[in-house]
Amino acid sequence: MILLVNTRQIVAQQEVSLNETLFIHANATTFVSGETLLYKIYCLKSTDKTPSAISKIAYVELVDNNSNVVFKNKLRLDNSTAAGDYFIPTTIKTGNYKLVGYTTWTLNSSVSKIFQTDIKIINPYEVNEANAAKDKNTSTNSTSEKAIVLTALPLNKEEIKDNNFKINLDKKSFTNREKVVLEIVSANSTPEKGNYSLSVRKIDNLPITKQLTASEFYKTAGSIETLQTKEKTILPELRGEMISGRIIPKDNSTSVQNINVALSLTGKSFAFKVVKTDQNGHFIFNLDKNYVGNETVLQVLGEQKEAFTIELDKMNEPEYSKLSFQPNFRLPVEFKETLLERSIASQIENAYYLNKTDSIVKPEKIDPFYAPLSKEYNLNDFTRFPTLKETIVEIATAASYKQNGNNYSLHVVDYTTKFQSPEPALVIVDGLLLQNVNELFTYNMNNVRSINILTGGYYVGPKVFNGIISIITEEGNYSSPQKENYILKPALLRPSLKKSYHQTDYSEGNKYERIPDFRSQLLWNPEVDLNNGKAITFFTSDLPGTYEINIEGFTEKGNPVSIKDFIEVKELQ
Repeated sequence: MILLVNTRQIVAQQEVSLNETLFIHANATTFVSGETLLYKIYCLKSTDKTPSAISKIAYVELVDNNSNVVFKNKLRLDNSTAAGDYFIPTTIKTGNYKLVGYTTWTLNSSVSKIFQTDIKIINPYEVNEANAAKDKNTSTNSTSEKAIVLTALPLNKEEIKDNNFKINLDKKSFTNREKVVLEIVSANSTPEKGNYSLSVRKIDNLPITKQLTASEFYKTAGSIETLQTKEKTILPELRGEMISGRIIPKDNSTSVQNINVALSLTGKSFAFKVVKTDQNGHFIFNLDKNYVGNETVLQVLGEQKEAFTIELDKMNEPEYSKLSFQPNFRLPVEFKETLLERSIASQIENAYYLNKTDSIVKPEKIDPFYAPLSKEYNLNDFTRFPTLKETIVEIATAASYKQNGNNYSLHVVDYTTKFQSPEPALVIVDGLLLQNVNELFTYNMNNVRSINILTGGYYVGPKVFNGIISIITEEGNYSSPQKENYILKPALLRPSLKKSYHQTDYSEGNKYERIPDFRSQLLWNPEVDLNNGKAITFFTSDLPGTYEINIEGFTEKGNPVSIKDFIEVKELQ
């Protein structure tokens, strides 16, 4: 969906500078199946590590050592940051992986400059393919036989101090389900504003890959790349999501230039946009708001619409074949007890997941593009009628219809002349454009909440419509059965919804008293505020051991913040 263009078409006779990079703070680098990978992504300027205002969308992918993408998240950047997660299923194989973060703008750099973190995943439920082959008396060249054998290392309890902030704990040792009060104190009288993430997680003797801290990342050489000499440049998603493609004529003699293409992102907060194609039939849509839609529908408009089909551009991705992975590994028997403990803990936590679910942050309500100019008919304020014909005649009198045999058209009534507009109006249902409205005349109007009508000419992008009739259903999930060649309903990757991560709180009384607590992740806060002076509180679990407190982030001035401390949790005697 990313359009490739000649750099000179973007900025004539000027240099196009690439001054953007990403940093990812993950909650760990070694995981066992059933655990959750949590991460926060920071979009920064390469040079001074201040927030980058260029890209509004970022991507995070987990890649295996065969260059296959295991999962991919699309994230809308808010204040140049975003957070996400990935539950590691039992279907994933033991091995080395890469957690990769990028924006479309950073794809203009080599893959070596795109942020990546080495991740180890251990699946204790996986059958060893090499041993299975031996049992069948077959020869095998499995790479697992050539893998290095990892050894246990002592727990790394090296604290990391920071010049800007420090952690204050009233004590370092706690019992099960005890409240921990953590204060983050600024070294300055006026704390620097910034973006920070906080993880409190149990550590053990399983081998880990050292994760790059914000302070170490800050020291990496940052420079501005000049893209003027490149033949093709990948455009940044400067305003929001970018959806691009082209129209394909059935007859090569048909012009593809200046053809209107519409995009509907249906739902309760819907998007409707229209753009014109260029001389090559290409089009680009920019979704500048956080639309949460049910379905994406693209349509060619106009009398010649049936002469075209629509094709979306293929998304650009890093060249993963050039990634360098760590050697394959095998775990000796000394890790058996640790793996068993972590596997049992994750199974218990997952069994009680419904009691400890993360919640989706309710998206901001987005008004329709025609608001507040339309007249709204809320059907619950009237005596309802079962058909659209009756509803128009009796309630939504600013609209009218024409019937020619079995075909219908919908129009608006001009306020001044009181006559029906000669041309059909723009008709959308939950944001879905209907160029053929016949299906609405058999639709059950009990499913409709309101009808919004706007009379007169109204521009949507380059196209003027003779009025608007917008029907809003009760559930916001209208779907049309129309499947014309000029209509495309692609399955697009949409930005992940923002989450509020669960925190077990034993101060609420007996709510969690009888529920097992085997959390190894005591706290994950991707939006920790270090400037409000308030203490951060969380509760320990039933798992004894050493827990690492890790804070990463950057101030608004680009100064890195990296803090690491430890607490002990001991079983209550």
